[in-house]
Amino acid sequence: MAIRSATAVGLAAVTGAASRWAFSSLIGDSCGLLAANIIGCALIGWASSSNQSNWDQTWLTVGLCGSLTSFAGLAVLLGSGLEEQRWAFVFLWGSATLISCGVSFDLGRSFGDTR
Repeated sequence: MAIRSATAVGLAAVTGAASRWAFSSLIGDSCGLLAANIIGCALIGWASSSNQSNWDQTWLTVGLCGSLTSFAGLAVLLGSGLEEQRWAFVFLWGSATLISCGVSFDLGRSFGDTR
């Protein structure tokens, strides 16, 4: 079981990281990061409230969503904005991320509860 889990988490992590890279390449670094974080939060909400087995929740949340989302990337983006004294950018981008990720997590949980 440990080899199966490690393999599934590893493959899911590669898929998540590749997806985040694709979003950034297609719609830009900042918007791609936001899109990846929103989608990842929705998937985490869904997985944490659905009737999926613990194994399914693990590879999805730890593997896929763990590498899809990047709140460290958000910290770097906001830190750069603070260094450049772009206060409105930092406030708006931070608020947009916080609100949109919270809403998407809640929506994901509501979809998980209906199954």
